[in-house]
Order: sequence, then structure tokens, then C-alpha cells
Amino acid sequence: MTTTSLVTSDFEWPQSALGSFPGLHATRNEERTNQIYLPPELLVLGHAVDLILARIECESRQAAKRIRRLIDEFGGSLSFSPARECQKLQVDLSLVSRQFKKLYRVTMRSYSRQIRMTTAEGLLKESNHLNIDEVARIFGYSFTSAFSRCFQLSFGKRPKRYQMQRGSSLQWRTIQGSIVKPQSSIEA
Repeated sequence: MTTTSLVTSDFEWPQSALGSFPGLHATRNEERTNQIYLPPELLVLGHAVDLILARIECESRQAAKRIRRLIDEFGGSLSFSPARECQKLQVDLSLVSRQFKKLYRVTMRSYSRQIRMTTAEGLLKESNHLNIDEVARIFGYSFTSAFSRCFQLSFGKRPKRYQMQRGSSLQWRTIQGSIVKPQSSIEA
């Protein structure tokens, strides 16, 4: 906490002025010259500033936790905007971003990308009928190439190659040690 102090030096306080400053006691002249006067307003103001800063930090920490929950719920989709959420909560995005990094040791953007790519991987594993353009649009990408680039950075393969390799491994399944062909979707 920083406080400003007024130091009395080489100034002779008149006896009538001493009564108007409650923090300054009437003592001998040499003691008065070494005495420090701290206005009570500055002490109260400093404490109030500390309380306000602590409250802001607490609010931004709560907002960071809420944003992480929402990123998880939305699967990291680009349609979720932490900036809009901060606006709704009336907290500063930069403060929330700092708190997020402090709490989870990763930026909001990186965390969102990790969740998005993990969810996309699961979607590509589960469904063979979705093409890469549809998966990219599900996660809010306008350009398939941007989605493909992010996917490759995360998993080391382009999504189409990942899906094709996953699809070829699904053609034959091993069930209890025997190789069985999967049932065709055309059969009734």
C-alpha cells in the first residue's frame, strides 16, 4: 500500500494552526520538525483501493472459471466468445485473461483450441458420413483450410488423412480374437 506523507521541516507551525490538524500534537519545536503527518483520508483511501483491487481480482477469477466451463460446454467452438461473456459479466477481458493463465497455465485461446481439436477428433472417429467441410463448419470455421491446419498442428495429420486411416481400420474389427466384417448399413 502506498501512502503519501507530508513531512514538516524547517517550518514553524503557529500555535493556532495546531488545533486544526488532529494528527499533529503540540510538542516542542524540535520534535515538531521531525514528526510525520499522515492525513487520515489517505489511510482510508489506501485501504479502500486495496479492497477494490481484491474484489476485482476475485471477480475476474470467477469469470475465468466460468469461461473455462463454457469453453468445455461448447466444445471449444468458435461461436463462443470470451469477450462477449466478459461484457455480459461486466469484467475486463484482459484481467480475466490474466487470471485464466494464472489458474490453468494456458491462455484462453490455446485452451479453446485444444478442446476444439479434441472434440473434432472424436467427431471424426465416430462418424464416417461427415466430410471435413461439415466438421469445420460445426466448430465455427469459415475456411476448411484453417480447420485443417489447426488439426494438423494438434495431431500431426490432416483431418482427411486421419479420417481415412480411421475408416480403413474400422472396416475390419477384432471381436474376441476373431476377425469379423462390420455389418453393412444397406442390409435390412
